[in-house]
Amino acid sequence: MLPRRGVFKGYMKLVTLNILRERPRHVYGLIKEVEGLIGFRPSTGVIYPVLKKLMNEGLVSVEESVVEGKTLKTYRVTEKGLKYLDLHEGELKEALRLTDFLKKFRQTGCDRLFGLVREIAMSAGRLSEAELMELRKAVTDFEARVLEILTNPAR
Repeated sequence: MLPRRGVFKGYMKLVTLNILRERPRHVYGLIKEVEGLIGFRPSTGVIYPVLKKLMNEGLVSVEESVVEGKTLKTYRVTEKGLKYLDLHEGELKEALRLTDFLKKFRQTGCDRLFGLVREIAMSAGRLSEAELMELRKAVTDFEARVLEILTNPAR
């Protein structure tokens, strides 16, 4: 079962802190690290709010430097952030388990199922009775095959 959105946001907070625990990073480095964990690149619209929340809570600090006329921000975990990670070790393990799940879900192509279901829903009204029956059989066959793989993984 996929996690609720609020749970995932909380996990992003922990995952981000954990990444920054390894070493300070710029946003781009943070995005690349998260991408390696979950199998797809999160947008800055995901990362910046997490960083802002972490900074507001005093769990992360930011240092600005100017390189070749550009202002670069480097984010680092604070002592308070390290203590927070220690206090939430169980949740962090769950968050890392979820990142592994998301990566494998994406690697298997299962994320494409959402688009397929949307396409079926949008197209079902214009299908003939024969096409609906054919579609029903294809879905039933697919379901049976997936369940077979899931229940007998070591075949």
